[in-house]
Amino acid sequence: MENKNIGDYFESNVRIIEFALKQWKLLGGVAIVAGILAGLFSSPKFIEPKYTSEAVIYPANLGEYSGETQLEQMMQYLESNVIRDSIIEKFNLYDEYKIDRTQKSSKNQIIKVYGEHFSFDETRFESISMTATSTDPEKSRLMLDAIIDQLDRTIRETEREKYRETLKINKGLLDQKRKQLDSLENTIKEISVKYGILDYIAQAEEVTKGYMKFLLSGKKGPGYEEAKQLYDNLGEHGRYYHNLHAQLNTVNEEYMNRLHDYEHALKDVKKVQTYSYVLVKPETPDKKSSPIRWLIVLVSMVTCTGFTFVLLLFLGYQKR
Repeated sequence: MENKNIGDYFESNVRIIEFALKQWKLLGGVAIVAGILAGLFSSPKFIEPKYTSEAVIYPANLGEYSGETQLEQMMQYLESNVIRDSIIEKFNLYDEYKIDRTQKSSKNQIIKVYGEHFSFDETRFESISMTATSTDPEKSRLMLDAIIDQLDRTIRETEREKYRETLKINKGLLDQKRKQLDSLENTIKEISVKYGILDYIAQAEEVTKGYMKFLLSGKKGPGYEEAKQLYDNLGEHGRYYHNLHAQLNTVNEEYMNRLHDYEHALKDVKKVQTYSYVLVKPETPDKKSSPIRWLIVLVSMVTCTGFTFVLLLFLGYQKR
């Protein structure tokens, strides 16, 4: 029974082949006509050729955010609406893609078509491969150059915004320490002028010696009264004056540290650096990327010939 089924299957296939051979002129004609029409309708007159420029970039100098790698960060920047919209406007892609801006769905349409003409893919070497497709070969290269330039600008502005926040915090801390420093200096100056204290350690020793000489000699006069007044001032305000000086030294050191942090943050805000190393520069393509005419012709010939053959089989079966 099994051998009979195999024989029937083989016999039916042979009949189909014989039927195809009998119709070879018709099928060949269909294939030729389909090929000619496919070649005609895939010509530049009907389908405008497109050109694709390529580039490869490597991320650099990016900060750390939530454990993301530099490659992941750069991919998010490339896929952001900031870069996409800037390229759409700069190169007037609404006109190139023949999308009417006045339509309600024009934004969704342009985003969809943009995604079909631009690609950003991670490579196994931790770099990013970029492509841009346009009907103008020179324009495809210029668009990639613009994307790389806009990428650096966008990252730089984002980084600067972060550094501006740090700068603002450091400026507040610096101003606070400056006020504390000014307050201590004013208090020290006031005590110095009012009580004649300039150096507590040195004056305490010298004034005490002079005052004791007056006491031992028993002589009193203007010099004695002056020495006694300074001696009393040192005893009452000297230690406080000395402690203020110690605080001033500490606060001054803290102020210098905060000034260093502020200047470092200011440098970060003002610095200009590149965030993408271009490993493969965009070039103007000299060969179109689409349409692939030979593939269109081949598929059309096979499809039409196959459809015609199936149709002939069906009609033959109906007659039978």
